[in-house]
Amino acid sequence: MITLTQPKISPLPNNINLTGKTAIITGASAGIGLELTKQLLQLRISTIILAVRNITKGEACVQSLRQDPIIKTHNPNAVIKVLELDMDRYDSVQGFAKQAQGQIPSVDFLILNAGTGLITLERSPSGHERTVQVNYYSNVLLIAELLPLLHAGAEKNSVPGRITWVGSRRHLVSSLEKKAFMVTEDSVLEYVDSEEGFIPFSRYGDSKLLCVLFMYALAEKLDSNKVVINMMCPGMVNTGMSDVLPLYIRFFFNVLKAIKARSVKTAGWIVLHSALVAGPESHGRFLNDKTVAEKAPYIMSPEGQEVQRKVWDETMVEMSKLTTLPAEFR
Repeated sequence: MITLTQPKISPLPNNINLTGKTAIITGASAGIGLELTKQLLQLRISTIILAVRNITKGEACVQSLRQDPIIKTHNPNAVIKVLELDMDRYDSVQGFAKQAQGQIPSVDFLILNAGTGLITLERSPSGHERTVQVNYYSNVLLIAELLPLLHAGAEKNSVPGRITWVGSRRHLVSSLEKKAFMVTEDSVLEYVDSEEGFIPFSRYGDSKLLCVLFMYALAEKLDSNKVVINMMCPGMVNTGMSDVLPLYIRFFFNVLKAIKARSVKTAGWIVLHSALVAGPESHGRFLNDKTVAEKAPYIMSPEGQEVQRKVWDETMVEMSKLTTLPAEFR
């Protein structure tokens, strides 16, 4: 059942000052990502990296941000860097991480915002299905590559670094629940990549289930005194994400968005609440808007726990081919 309203969201506290802090935002040239960048700069963050597919577009965003009255008045000397990051390609993730490591000594906030929601089966250069590559695999690799920078930030500031990952409530209705992985030797990730496992209108939710399963598993291995990881769903937001859909479906979504969707400003408050306001109780947790949610019954079930184990093990095999895994990934 589709509801046509979403709860009201309050702004961030007015006493946040991020002077001296560094953030990386993926998908930062449009939609929620651009709004997050703007809000962080208004909160006086000292250094921010816009991770974008199109450098020219990213540079244009920087020029626009520099003209924002609040930023111009209160944070004119912020260091704003634009680095290329195409989440469809492993080599781009690795290249981005190498550049970031060479240009900044530490990271305080890693905000994983980039994502896609295709309903046709497409392949990334890796051979993986594209929605899963963009939403899942590339984010895992990025976390692995940037974890040392987050540790450095925690040591420098004596507060945990933050990984805040934009998820979706759609993980609650994944088609993977209908596949009996517990009683077979089937690979979860091979199934997801297969034509059989590609269910068009479930693909986005399936990819977000992989994300939340990984987040839950990784949180158990991370020292929350060094890095806090959480995931949240900002609800339906008025962005261009539905532009990848066929025209007839896009029309329906655009009508629904016009009635129901939140503004990117409101979505920014939700994401930054998870990154800046939510306390250690949010470590390894999924938040609906600003509220910590219980794990889904499927995830807590023996079947869901087996899928989580398989997803972790299979993902580590994949990542070990690409990079030297940090201790938390072993």
